[in-house]
Amino acid sequence: MVGLWCALIAARRGATVTLIEKRKCGAGASGGVLGALMPHQPVGWNAKKQFQLDGLLSLPGRIADLERATGVDCGYRRVGRLMPIAHAEKRRQSAQWAYGARRNWPEGLDWTVLEGNPAPGWLADTVPVHGCNRDTLAARLYPRGLVGALGAAVSAMPKIRIKEQAEAIDVADEIGLFDGAVLAPGATILAAGTGSFPLVDPADPHRIGRGVKGQGALLAPAAPVDPGLPILFDRGVYVIAHDSGHVAVGSTSEDSYAAPETTDSQLDALIDKASALCPALDGARIAERWAGVRPRAAGREPLVGPLPGRARLVLATGGFKITFAIAHLMAEAAVALAAGEPPPQALPAAFLPESRLRETSLTPPRSA
Repeated sequence: MVGLWCALIAARRGATVTLIEKRKCGAGASGGVLGALMPHQPVGWNAKKQFQLDGLLSLPGRIADLERATGVDCGYRRVGRLMPIAHAEKRRQSAQWAYGARRNWPEGLDWTVLEGNPAPGWLADTVPVHGCNRDTLAARLYPRGLVGALGAAVSAMPKIRIKEQAEAIDVADEIGLFDGAVLAPGATILAAGTGSFPLVDPADPHRIGRGVKGQGALLAPAAPVDPGLPILFDRGVYVIAHDSGHVAVGSTSEDSYAAPETTDSQLDALIDKASALCPALDGARIAERWAGVRPRAAGREPLVGPLPGRARLVLATGGFKITFAIAHLMAEAAVALAAGEPPPQALPAAFLPESRLRETSLTPPRSA
């Protein structure tokens, strides 16, 4: 998804773009089922949280433009979020979060601590022992809808050539492909998700980042569910109603895994927890089980900017769970930097590779 945003923005600026994709555009974590756009807790405010807030606020306009241009529905809606409060200490913290939202979020978006259960039938009555947090900033989109709209927009641009099933094995001054082809671009943006890390440092990719597996599912409820209902989130479990009538549940965070795209008993346990959280899922049919690997840069913050010692190679990867909210801003910054210009919006210092990575030789072995 980040690569699609980069290609589209670069072509709109007049660049000639070759988009190299190892599989199909939207494969991997971008083609998931959840689509949660969740703001950070509005306390301990910093540049990263402000950048994500700017992404959440600007994304609806970018999506509306895409939908008008392509006719593809991205499934976006700002529905807010409900988070049950399980104990008294969490209730105390919740009051701090509500205060932080009043200070750091724009007027009209808020965080409220509610008594009791504000959504009976959607949220189980037994869950909110000490009330609920409700924010009105959280939103959702349908990941495959957004990827489809970006793909349609990119395909319509004559300055973009798409090479799918094409694996890059070397991204130094030239780009070497697995089939032996060599490209010599003026600048390269590396937005290959978890595949970015071994390309930057083949000897020690975990120094750059790692993949975290997530499992989720689409459920078909026994009775229709209002797609305008708020996202439910409780102890790592998300429940999200989509316009399709399906309800998405997710997601695991697995640092260790043998099969990156295979679901297992961990998803079964997750579905059970989601059903206990949301009575509307009682008797729901599993429409799809999904697994994929999300890129998490070392240090958790995404990497956006030129690789130290390689001004023509710009990274745009590692956003992990907040990528959907900030991908368009990552892309705008990466494209500007690739053109030798300052980004339109200043990047947090923690995002810059120069702040976190040493120079690397970028000489991966030419092998599978």
